[in-house]
Formats: sequence, C-alpha cells, structure tokens
Amino acid sequence: MDASKGKYRTFLVSLFLLGVTFYLASCESEWRSLWPSVVALIVVLLSRSALCGLLLGASCGAVLLAEGSLTGAVEQLLWQQFWPIFGSSWKLSAMLFTLILGGFVALVEAGGGLQGLVRRLLGSHVVDRGGAAGSAARKRMQMTVFGFGLLVFFDGLANVMLIGRLLRSAADRCGVSREKLAYLADTTGSAVACLAFISTWIAFQLSMIREGFALVGQEDVSAYGYFFRSLPTNYYCWFALILALVCVWKEFNPGPMGTAERAARRVLPVAQDQEPEVHASHWGLAIIPIAVLTLSIPVLTYLIGSESLWPFNLSKFAEAYGKAEAYVPQILVGASMLASLVAVLAYTWARGAHGYGGRVDSAPTTFLRGVREISLPVLILVAAWMLGAAISQLGTATWLCECLQGRLPVYLLPAGTFVLGAAISFSTGTSWGTMGVLMPLAISVIFSLTDGMMDVERDRLVVAGIGAVFSGAVFGDHCSPFSDTTIVASIASGVEPLEHVWTQLPFAVIAGSVALFAGFVPLGLGLPALLGWGLGAAVLGCLPRFWRSSQSG
Repeated sequence: MDASKGKYRTFLVSLFLLGVTFYLASCESEWRSLWPSVVALIVVLLSRSALCGLLLGASCGAVLLAEGSLTGAVEQLLWQQFWPIFGSSWKLSAMLFTLILGGFVALVEAGGGLQGLVRRLLGSHVVDRGGAAGSAARKRMQMTVFGFGLLVFFDGLANVMLIGRLLRSAADRCGVSREKLAYLADTTGSAVACLAFISTWIAFQLSMIREGFALVGQEDVSAYGYFFRSLPTNYYCWFALILALVCVWKEFNPGPMGTAERAARRVLPVAQDQEPEVHASHWGLAIIPIAVLTLSIPVLTYLIGSESLWPFNLSKFAEAYGKAEAYVPQILVGASMLASLVAVLAYTWARGAHGYGGRVDSAPTTFLRGVREISLPVLILVAAWMLGAAISQLGTATWLCECLQGRLPVYLLPAGTFVLGAAISFSTGTSWGTMGVLMPLAISVIFSLTDGMMDVERDRLVVAGIGAVFSGAVFGDHCSPFSDTTIVASIASGVEPLEHVWTQLPFAVIAGSVALFAGFVPLGLGLPALLGWGLGAAVLGCLPRFWRSSQSG
C-alpha cells in the first residue's frame, strides 16, 4: 500500500513539474536552463529511480527547447536528444564496451579463477566480522579495490566497470558494503584518469588547454607542459584519493556510508558448502584475462598512434596517445572483445580441467547471461545522455560561466573557477563537458583580468586555473546523479544509483571543501602549490579523530 501511495505521489509531482515546465517555456528567464536538472533530481529523490528522473528531466528540457509546443517537444526528444546518441562513435562504443564487459566478467566469475584470486588475496571466509580478523580482512579487501583502481589508470569508465563487477562478491564475503565498493571504484576511476599523463582523457585535456590559449592569441604553447605543471594544483583529485585511503585505514565512514557498512557486517556470509555454483580454479585464470584487458588498451593505442614502434620511450608513448585520440572508442571495444576471447578460452579450460561437463552453461550462454544482466542498466546511460543533450542545447554551462565572469577579485579566481566547475559538473553530470566549456573561458578570463601583471604571476594563475577546472570537473563526475561514471559505478557494484550518490556525496563534499579552503584559496593568495597539498593532506589525515571526538562529545 505504501509503495502504491509513493508511486501515486511521484506521478502527481511529475505532472506538476511538467505543468511548471510548460509555463517556463513561455518565460525569458535565463535561469530556466537549470530546470531540467532540478526536475530530474526531484523525481530521482521521490521515485528512487534514476531512469524515471533522467527521462522526465530530458522531457522537460525538450519542452523548453520547443518553447512549449507538444509536437515540437516530441520531435526534439526523439531527433535531437535520442537519435544523435547512435550517431556518436564514443557513446555507441561506451554502450558496446559496457555490454561486452558484462559478458567478460560473467565468464571470469563462472570460470572459478576469480574465486581463486580472491581467496589468495583475502584468505578464507570471514565469519567474525566484528573482531580483529574481520577488520583486517575488510581493510585488505578495500586496499585490493584501491590497488586495482590505480592499476586501471587509463580510463575511468573501464576502471569502475571492471572493479565493480569483479570484486562485488568478494566485498560481500568480507563484510564490505557494495556502497563502499562503488565509492572506492568511482573515486579511483575518474581521479586517476584525470591525473594520468597517459589515459583516454589526456588528448581531450590537452586540446582544451590549447583552445584556451588560442582564444588569447597564443597558439605556440606546450599544452603538455601546462598539464604537468597543473598536477600539484589539481587538489580535488589528490584529496579524493587521500580521503579514500584515510577512510580505509581508519574506518572513517561518515553519513549514510556508516549505516551501509554496519549493515554489511551484520549480514553473515554464505557458508562455504552452501555457495551456489562456485568452482574455485587457479587464480591465473582470472589474472590472464584481466591483464589482457588492462594492457591491450595502451598497447593498441601505441600501435595505432605511433609512426614507428621502436625505439620506445614515454614521450613517444604520450604522443601516440594524442594521435590515436579519434580511435579510443574502437580501441576500448576491441580490447574488451580480445579479453572476452581469452576469458572464453580460460573458461573452457576450467570446465575441462575440473570436469564440470554439462552441469554448467556453455561459454556463449554464460557470456550472453552477463550481457543480459547489464543491458537494462545501459538504458540509464541513454537517459543520462538525453538529459545532457537538452542541458547542452539550453546553454546551462555557459550561463553559469557568465554569472561568474568579472565578479571575482583576481586572488579568488582559482577558488571561483573550482566552485563554478563543481556546479557545472554536478548539474550537467559531465566532466568532459565541463572542461570543454570552462577551460577556454577560464584561461581567457585570467588573461583579461591580469593584464598589466608580470608574466610570471599571470602564468602562475593560469596554471592554478587549469588545475581548478580539472578538479571541478571531476567533483561532479563523482557525485552527480546524472554522471555516466557514477551510474556505471553503481550498476557494476550492484547498488542503486541514488544510494551510491547519497553514500559518496559526504566524501566528495569533504574532499571538495578541503580542496577549496586548503588548496585554491591559499594558491590564489600566492602561496606555493605544494604547501596547500601538504596542508590538505594533514587535515584529511586528522579528520577521523576530530570527527569521532565531536560525535562522542
């Protein structure tokens, strides 16, 4: 009865929001470009369904773009927001990559190699989850997740998908909540990819830096040089990673994460003799397919982007990544297909070696089962892209940028840029879109406001601005309910997207606040970047002690 009342209430609220949208379509207020994001967030909170919220937000955006015309809104939704998804090689590849990886993980799990790997890393089943043994197993499990996150540095989406799908059963066994698994996978995903000088992000990052300098008439600059100099000022990414380590080692779980962790420890693991269809094989049967997936992406990128394979060096490797930017979607799909073929061989060998015979599914059946399990969540990605298309056409990010331009003193430019980037990325759910809009504007604004300053001081602020844009973009990528990375991290870990947002949001806010006040504000005042880095790390390291003291007081 309560569920039916909740659905009825959500339906009435949705009708009301649609009515407001038709009214706003006749208004000239520029702030209405935020309305689709607001609608999506309200419906997600009420219905606890990301798909419903995203679709209604996309529909409201279509109504605004069609200026209140119902027929025009339907045409806008279908032909301008839905159909272009299938004309984007990146989005098609992201969907195909996600589906193939679902089948890949099903093969690795069913082959028994993953069970062998987990038992080798984490030991036997943990029953006493409240004792020292249970605490050690939880820390070991979480550090395994963190280590995998650092290993899969080349792509944020591949990171969260691979880690969530491969390690969620191990998390259950060790008493680690799936919300915590999603948080650790998501945190290491985008943050590491943004900091890595060789990744699927780097070509886009460098092109946005070049675009910013082109706007001020400086074509001949070293984008890679500015990227490397901005690394110490990319405070949010660094502090998010440091906070993840702190929460693992000191069992720091503020807000809803603490509730999720306590609930996970109360659920007893399945007894070993009751586990369904678990055939532990040699751990190499998991390591080899995972290694093929992990290594084939950089290797294929180097082969495609490099003019000559030898001699090999890091500079040549980085240059190859830039040249192969256009082929990254195809590379991701090709790598996942290659890894899946290896997983099929490993699965077939495990069946023969252990004599499973006809008692288990064939490799194609197992693969298709994994694809089927991940197919419905892919619809959430499609809905998120439809909403993103409406937000982009309404000019939401540009309007937010114009609100800041010329209204901040020079010393607050890095802090203001970070806050604006966080607002854009949270409301739009896209880190790359935030970089694309904000990076050229931030560099040009800094040049205009520092006219007459010494080149050294202006250059320092430009470097700080680049780091602030990257930090703000990743903030929303971590906690926006509209972010594709957030959605994939939750899906892969077996968590509802809204639960992942709620449990991760306190960590994002803490890391963002420390980045703002310990990093970007002092940086704007002229203090060295490494000083803010050290100050922020010290604050995060001491935070659990003060947090528990305030709670006990």
